[in-house]
Amino acid sequence: MTAWRAALLGPGAALEQAVERDAVQVVGSLGDRATLVDRVPHPRLEPLVGRLEPGPELEQGQALVLRERIDQFRGDRRHVAEFSGDRIVGHVDDPSRRAASGVRAHPLVARIAPHLDGDVSAVGGVVRDALLGRAPGDEIDLVVEGDALALAGALGRALGARVTSHERFGTAAIELPHGGEIDLGRARRETYAHPGALPDVEPGTLADDLARRDFTVNAMALGLSGGTTGRLVDPHGGVADLEARVIRTLRPGAFAEDPSRLVRAARYAARLGFSLDPATAAEAQLLATPLDPGWARVAEELRRLLGEASAADALGLLRDLGVPWIADGVPSAMAALDAALAHPGAPPVVPWAARLGVALTADAADRSALPGWARAVAAEVRAGETLASAAAAAATPSRVDRLLRAAPPAAAVAAAAAGGAVVVEWWTGDRDRKPAVRGSDLVAAGVAPGPAIGRALDAVRAALLDGRVGEGAAAQLALALDVARDGA
Repeated sequence: MTAWRAALLGPGAALEQAVERDAVQVVGSLGDRATLVDRVPHPRLEPLVGRLEPGPELEQGQALVLRERIDQFRGDRRHVAEFSGDRIVGHVDDPSRRAASGVRAHPLVARIAPHLDGDVSAVGGVVRDALLGRAPGDEIDLVVEGDALALAGALGRALGARVTSHERFGTAAIELPHGGEIDLGRARRETYAHPGALPDVEPGTLADDLARRDFTVNAMALGLSGGTTGRLVDPHGGVADLEARVIRTLRPGAFAEDPSRLVRAARYAARLGFSLDPATAAEAQLLATPLDPGWARVAEELRRLLGEASAADALGLLRDLGVPWIADGVPSAMAALDAALAHPGAPPVVPWAARLGVALTADAADRSALPGWARAVAAEVRAGETLASAAAAAATPSRVDRLLRAAPPAAAVAAAAAGGAVVVEWWTGDRDRKPAVRGSDLVAAGVAPGPAIGRALDAVRAALLDGRVGEGAAAQLALALDVARDGA
């Protein structure tokens, strides 16, 4: 039976399409051979609507005529008196048309379409998101059944873009001058020498290329040029899984083949609000315990996960699956950290690296294959609670100032996240207070350049914050000269 969407309409529904007898609300758009109007059962029987086969389809621009005969409901045998008379308008849900419309509307596709040649298909996320009606991202993946590197070079020249090629895999990345990235790859088959290894590749077909992918919802393609132009290729049931809102691997053993897919599954499930297919979840649980953040591909997926708005949900799913190195209390800790990072006074810290400090246990973060600077940021975040306690116990504003001026930026952000109100107060107040006296004033007063000037200015700043000296330059200069000459 053809799938179709529908909406009930009451009297006085807005007129969006001129019709022969009735005002009806058109669901979506009135596309070619895509719209119908019928009566529907009583509202209590609304679930039956999804089981009704559509009546005759209408051509573009053809008038919509209200049909009242019960036999037009094909398969429903209720008496006409049981129908409420509410009107319904629906349209055939054609995934190919929906995917083609969404993909072609993508700004990057629109820019490259005039320059494509041969059999080229959009694959993966751009097709999935078009079917879901999600906003387009800033990158797209293309599969070329031919010479992808030659096409990448031609696109780079036509668009004035930078092209980076990887001949081993037959892939190339195009960075467009005004933003956006296009990844091109020759259609290929892949095998893995051992778990976590880079794949061994050989040329293949579009079907081969889709079969090597991670999940059914990412194993769809839409032809952009050549013989499959405008056709949705879905050999693994991706559309059905989108409708069922599940993440499902293409085959048993997919996680053993590439353990990073376990992290990716959690990332997509959290981002899309999906659940894992039961068989996929069962296999993930078997691989969760040995999953190692020290593997490069797993670490790269963790980096991507930590950069997503739904990172806390994804980490929670990994923990539920049995990954042993997800930290306790991630949702609340990450929410507090994100709020501190977003504070106008917060120092600049790379968000995903800061999140690493609350996402993984200390041991896992330290031994992960993430960059050393990111592991250092995570360690600073873990020191945040200690810093918050020390700042709260400081007896004077100047002691708070010395603590926080010496603290790494990520530690200060984590201290604020840990409830360090004194940190936020310092960000918005004392941090930017400056004495009126300068080093040049001391030199002009006869103090020789050297460490004494620094000690004098620090003393003036401390006295200013503690209220032991006023804002006036004369009083501050006098204090600074006393300190400089005493230490000479």
